Amino acid sequence: MSVSVKALVHLTVDGTAYEAGEWVTLPDAQAARAQELVSYGLAEEAPAAPVKGRRRRS
Repeated sequence: MSVSVKALVHLTVDGTAYEAGEWVTLPDAQAARAQELVSYGLAEEAPAAPVKGRRRRS
């Protein structure tokens, strides 16, 4: 699995440059690092996946 955040500014993470609006994908082991980027206002969290409701059969 991995952690994704959306860059709000120009970021360079592990030698890779990301422009504002690009998705930054980090391995699960770096989840704390992704949270720091969010807390400093450099990135925003990925939205949660929508939960699909059950279909009714008629």
